[in-house]
Amino acid sequence: MDNDKPTLEDNTENENKIKKLESIIHNTASSPYDICRAYYQKYLIYKELYNYDQAIENLDLALEFGLLTDKKEQIVIQYKIEKLLVHFDLLEYDKVSETLAKIKDEDLKSLNPTSLSFYWMVVARMEIRKGNTDEADAYLNQALDVLLEHDPRQVPLVYRKKIELYKSLGQHEKVIESFETGLAYAKKYEVEAYVLGLYDDMTYYYSEIGDVKNPQYAEAVQQVKKLSTAHDGTNRSGKLLRVEKELLEKRKAQEAAEEKRNQNLLIFLVGTLIILLFLSFFFYKAAKQKRILAEQEMDSMRNALERVTQELNESGQTKLDLNTYTLTERQLQIIDLVKQGKSNKEIGEDLFISVNTVKYHLKIIYETLHISNRSEL
Repeated sequence: MDNDKPTLEDNTENENKIKKLESIIHNTASSPYDICRAYYQKYLIYKELYNYDQAIENLDLALEFGLLTDKKEQIVIQYKIEKLLVHFDLLEYDKVSETLAKIKDEDLKSLNPTSLSFYWMVVARMEIRKGNTDEADAYLNQALDVLLEHDPRQVPLVYRKKIELYKSLGQHEKVIESFETGLAYAKKYEVEAYVLGLYDDMTYYYSEIGDVKNPQYAEAVQQVKKLSTAHDGTNRSGKLLRVEKELLEKRKAQEAAEEKRNQNLLIFLVGTLIILLFLSFFFYKAAKQKRILAEQEMDSMRNALERVTQELNESGQTKLDLNTYTLTERQLQIIDLVKQGKSNKEIGEDLFISVNTVKYHLKIIYETLHISNRSEL
């Protein structure tokens, strides 16, 4: 999984991204890794819209498909980091501590720079809670150096943590400096969510130090109201969920239509098969009847040939003089064997020819000797 952050300022863009990601997820040609990355991108979209239920659901699905790839070890580590960030965003510090304990130094080596920086920011926040401000500042500076080089769009997040750090130390000037620097980066990279977050941090700051009459407090409150309405993560998230619902209904309709087509095709194939079976049976019966008639005709010819060739005249000689007919040596051999009363099969075995060849010669002999006319006499 990569850590490319989606742009959230244009909800139409998010809707298009959701549609594209859904098409990847439900494409049978997509690999498990493709699907894993698609779910991960959906996780990022919903996370930045503060819809953590949908975010976690997509993150879990990303892990499920990631375990089917050859990058499962790296994906498991990324999953731990993302769950850590979710628990952190939800202020579930007990779970943050539990998850941190499961992440080893060896795991950090496989993280990309942005994820590693997020990890250091979480660790810094936990150090602030313990009162270890120097350690917290060191972790934040590490995260800042990496993000400035690799992902400056995320730099405002570090300055939001620095606001918290310097607030705990009572260093007002550094709080203001961190706010202004973070705000400059958020505006430069047009990350509306971070602009909103920084102004929100300042409203809490001025409230906690009891300086609500400060003009900067009024400005922060005004900006929070304005940006909250514009950003409206809940409304945006709801629109994305409606897009997903529409896509789901569309897929179901397509699947139903496909199933109906398959049923109709199955009915057609079954009907065609029944017709073919019927025709096959009909032709089989016809062929069998024709074969029976042919066998009967052949038997009749053999019997007639046997009778005619064995009939004797008053002098005791054969009535039929075969020398007067144009017969081949093979045909004469067959006649001789017929006179001996041998079957077609036996004739074939004696002459080393097939039964069909015997039948072929018998038919020619029958016609040559005009046996049909003789039989009628």
